[in-house]
Amino acid sequence: MSDVHGSTGPKTRVRRTVREHGPDPVDVHVGKRLRQARLLSGLSQEELGDGIGVSFQAVQKYEQGENRLSASRLFRAARLLDQSVSFFFDAIDGEAAARPAAVFSREEIDLVRHYRQIADLDVRERLIQVAKRIGEIEPVPAEPRA
Repeated sequence: MSDVHGSTGPKTRVRRTVREHGPDPVDVHVGKRLRQARLLSGLSQEELGDGIGVSFQAVQKYEQGENRLSASRLFRAARLLDQSVSFFFDAIDGEAAARPAAVFSREEIDLVRHYRQIADLDVRERLIQVAKRIGEIEPVPAEPRA
C-alpha cells in the first residue's frame, strides 16, 4: 500500500518545529488577524488573555504565530472580539499561506475603531466622502516593489 507520496515504505511523520522552521504561515496569518481584531476592539493583550483564559504572554505568542490557538480559544476570542471565526482565515488560501498577511498600521486601526463608534450613518457617509476627496488630492505614493 502506498502513502500520499507514492512510497510503499513505513509512514514517517515529518514534524515541523517552530525552532527549526519558524512559525507556520497559517499561524502567522491567524495571529496577525487576532492582533488586528484586538486593536480594533480596543482591548489590551492582558484583557484579551483574561477573556480567553490565558496570560498576556500567550496572547503575544498567538499574535506572532509562535503558538497555535486551539479551536476553543479561537472561538472564544472571536466571540470576545465580535468577529466570526472565519475572519481569522479571510484572504488565506494555499498561496496566501506562504505569504505574510496584510498588516495594518496603528493609524489605520485607530481610524477604523473611531469610525465604528460613529452611530449616525449620515456622518459616516460624509466622513467616507471627505476621506475620498483628500485621497484624490493627496494620493499616497506607490511603494517600490521588491
